Amino acid sequence: MNTIESGKEEGKRAAAPRARFFKKTMLISVAAALIPLYALGASIYFYFLSSYQKKTLEDTRKLAESRANAIHIYLTERTTLLKVLAGQTTLLECARPGALDEKLELLNEGTRSFIDLGAIDREGSQAAYSGPYPLAGRNYRDAPWFQDTLCQGVHVSDVFLGYRGVPHIVIAIRQGKDPSPWVLRATLDSEVLSGLVRFAQMGETGDAYLVNTEGVFQTPPRFEGAVLKESGILPKRVPPGVSVTYRWNAAGEKRLTAYAWLPKEKWLLVVDQDAREGLPLLATARTIELSILTLGSLVIVLTLFVLNRMVIRQLGDAERDRAALDSELAHSSRLAALGRMAAGVAHEINNPLAAIGEIAGLMDDLMDEDFVEKAPSGPMYKEEIGKIISLVERAGEITRRMLGFARRMEPKMEVVDPNLVVKETVSFLEKEAYYRQIEITLDLDPAIPRIRTDRSQLQQVFLNILNNAIDAVQENGHVLVSSRAEGQTVAVVFKDDGPGMDAATLSRVFDPFFTTKQPGQGTGLGLSISHSIMEKLGGGLSASSEPGQGAVFTVRLPVSHSL
Repeated sequence: MNTIESGKEEGKRAAAPRARFFKKTMLISVAAALIPLYALGASIYFYFLSSYQKKTLEDTRKLAESRANAIHIYLTERTTLLKVLAGQTTLLECARPGALDEKLELLNEGTRSFIDLGAIDREGSQAAYSGPYPLAGRNYRDAPWFQDTLCQGVHVSDVFLGYRGVPHIVIAIRQGKDPSPWVLRATLDSEVLSGLVRFAQMGETGDAYLVNTEGVFQTPPRFEGAVLKESGILPKRVPPGVSVTYRWNAAGEKRLTAYAWLPKEKWLLVVDQDAREGLPLLATARTIELSILTLGSLVIVLTLFVLNRMVIRQLGDAERDRAALDSELAHSSRLAALGRMAAGVAHEINNPLAAIGEIAGLMDDLMDEDFVEKAPSGPMYKEEIGKIISLVERAGEITRRMLGFARRMEPKMEVVDPNLVVKETVSFLEKEAYYRQIEITLDLDPAIPRIRTDRSQLQQVFLNILNNAIDAVQENGHVLVSSRAEGQTVAVVFKDDGPGMDAATLSRVFDPFFTTKQPGQGTGLGLSISHSIMEKLGGGLSASSEPGQGAVFTVRLPVSHSL
């Protein structure tokens, strides 16, 4: 009995070191496997978080920039429309019964943007009026907008109440020369302007509105506030151009806000949303990642447990088989076994770690159709996750291009690359085309010469034609832009696969105020203005089309101006 008990005691003493060794190897092996694994997972998550935040900031900035440009174009077109009308009439003609009614109907032929129209003499008395309000005979001599119009020639007012007691915006044009100037005044439908602004409202918490330089609402916000009320925004602290920042509102909520000044810094477009709106997407991604890491961890720990148990069992067998050997030989044998075990563990760890290296791609694959459809920016993220870094590098250049786009109206000749102007113009509309599932393809001849022309006005022509092409084609449509040299001219061709035009429509396509668009979608001035610009630049603009075959617009510039 004493011998048996002694053997059991010796077995326990021999098993104790093996148990301690097993615990140590398990701890070391698990730490060596899981620490890099979770470090990699954390790196991927924070990279994803940083990329998502950068993309959100860039998308918000671009949305504010594009909306501000659209609002500016809308106001510019309305002002130009009123200038054209004012230049073709006189105060005496306006005073003729029914004359202003005809002119108001003409202004609203393409889109119902104007509410009323009035002709005001130099003393401020309204000599003629057409509209729904009892304003005939009103005197505006002391109105700030009237005085500013007489001094500046053109005035676009802030939103104000005036005689009618309804918030509205006035566009006034001075006509005639001293000592008998007169003013043609029109009132814009503020709901149309508000509709343009509402396009920038994103998601469930997104808001968009215009404020003046005093921070007063010019369009109604989506949530709190009203037109002509204080917004709480301090425009004087907002830098020029377009900027994006995080701010806290009066309720203490963190908001992602983009500011975009309209040209001449008269109005400020504010686009913001709750900074937490995109967090559910991140939480979903984090849950997926943690699930993968947990499953991988269980597999690794189980594998290491089995391997270590096998190693320990083999060590025990080796100890019993070599019991006769001296301690140094046994020690050498254990070291050799430990080396084999380490090699096996390293081999088993390398396989799961190699698989974890594909987590980024796997996360993208796990975004099924349901995820893409429900996520506010799912399709954009799916397509553009690899472009985030290059888009950040391009931001400053686009701002400068957009600000430079509307800066000059008079010709300023410079040497330009027509292909580069085409690419810049397409970049303005690529987001809208993407959302409408319209493909814009470029086929530009790199050998065409550089041209001496007005870059800004040439860009305006390209933009008008592209806008018309995008409006003409349906969803999944296609627009092809190509360039080539034709003898002594450079031709830039815009071809779409829209419904095309019949001969009667084609013959009037460059006439002022002629449009085939639905009411509220066009004025009929874009192509007319573009045609005039090209004649002023020494080139030409032509169109060809057949019903059902799309339309082709060709811009030609003389090579004689090239360098």
